[in-house]
Amino acid sequence: MQTSDVLIVGGGSAGLTLALLLASGDYSQQLKITLLEQGQAPEPAPATLLRVSALNLASQRLLTALGVWQGLTANPAYQQMEVWEADSFARINFDATTENQQALGWIVDNQQLCQQLYQKLQQYPQVQCLFGRTISQISTSDEQSLVTLTDGSVLLAKLLVGADGAESKVRQSLQLPLTFWDYDQHALVAVVKTQQPHGQCARQVFLSTGPLALLPLSDPHLCSIVWSTNPQQAAELMAKEDAEFNQALSAATQSVLGVLQVQSPRHKFPLKMRYATKWQQQQVVLVADAAHTIHPLAGQGMNLGLMDVAALAELINQQMAKNLPWASPRMLRQYERWRKAEAQQMIAAMELFKRVFLLQDPVAKLVRAVGMKTTNQLPFLKRKIMAAALGNSGDLPQLARPVPVEL
Repeated sequence: MQTSDVLIVGGGSAGLTLALLLASGDYSQQLKITLLEQGQAPEPAPATLLRVSALNLASQRLLTALGVWQGLTANPAYQQMEVWEADSFARINFDATTENQQALGWIVDNQQLCQQLYQKLQQYPQVQCLFGRTISQISTSDEQSLVTLTDGSVLLAKLLVGADGAESKVRQSLQLPLTFWDYDQHALVAVVKTQQPHGQCARQVFLSTGPLALLPLSDPHLCSIVWSTNPQQAAELMAKEDAEFNQALSAATQSVLGVLQVQSPRHKFPLKMRYATKWQQQQVVLVADAAHTIHPLAGQGMNLGLMDVAALAELINQQMAKNLPWASPRMLRQYERWRKAEAQQMIAAMELFKRVFLLQDPVAKLVRAVGMKTTNQLPFLKRKIMAAALGNSGDLPQLARPVPVEL
C-alpha cells in the first residue's frame, strides 16, 4: 500500500498545476504528493496546435510565478479582439493598448503546457507521478481515501483531488450530484491558413447556428478555429472535402481574412454544460472540468480551472501556516464556496450569451446590434467587461492577482 498526503487524480493542466503549486509552496516539504493519470506522461514534442486554449492575464501571472510560462514557445499573444454578428451591424472591438495591457491574452498549445508543467514537476522529489494507471474502485471516510487500481495496487491519501476531467471517475465514484444540459452544439477545431495576416487579432463571428472563432497563432497567416454549430452542420462540415470546407469556412467568416485553407485534420466534440452541485465530500474535492465545464465561446474554460487549483493550494498553505489541519472539512467548504461563486457567474454569462445570440427574429437582432454598438462607444463599460475577461477583477487567488500600481 502506498500512502501520500495528497492524491491528485488527473494529469492534465489542472492536476499538474496543482501538484506543482503544492510542491513549490512554503510548506511543501511537509507534503507527500502523488499524481495519478491513466494516460501516458507528456513527452517533449513540437506543438501541434490542434487543441489550444486562450489564457488570460490571471493565468499568465500564475504560470509565470511557477516558472512554467517562460518555457512555452507556442504562446502567441493577441493584441486585439473583434466580435461581430453576421447579417447585422452589431460589432464590438477591444485593444490592448487602450486597456494599458501588454496583451489581451495568449493562445497556448494544451499539450505543450502539460509538457512544461510535468518537466518542472520532476524537480520535486516529494512528488510521485503514476502514469498509465487506471482506477477500479474508490473508498472514502472522514479521515482518508483508499484508491484501488486495476493492477491491484492500493493508494491511501489524506486528501483526494478529482482533476480528471468532464467524465471524472472521482466524481462518478462518489456519486456527487451533477447538473448538466446539452448545448446541442458540436465544436469543430482545426488550424487554417489565412490569405490576409491576422495582425494578432482574435476574431469571433456569431452565426445563426453558433459562434465561430479565429484565434491567431505565431505565424501571421495561421489561425486556430473553433466553430460551434449544431450537430447536423458539424457532421456535414466534417464530411466535406478540404476545398469545400475552405469555401464554407471563408464564407462563414465573411472573408474577413480572405480565403481560408485548412492545414490540419479537423476534429469535433460535443458541447455540454456540467456543474457539480457538490464539490467536496469527506476528504475528497473536485477541481476544474471535474467540477464544471462551460461553452468555449469566451475561451474561459482553462482559466477557470487554473484558478480553482490556485485557490485550493492557497487555502492549504494558509492552513499549514497557521498550524491548522490543512485538509479540514471547513477549509474544503471554504474552497467550494469561493470557486463555486466564480463558476456560477461564468456559466450564467455563457448561457445568456448563447441564448441571446441564437434569437434570430428581427427585433432581437436590432436590440443586439444597438446594445453592442452602444457598449463599444462607452469606455467605462468596455473596461469593466475586459477586466473580467482579462482576469483583472473578481476574487482571484493571490498568485493570479494583478500587481498593484504604485502612485
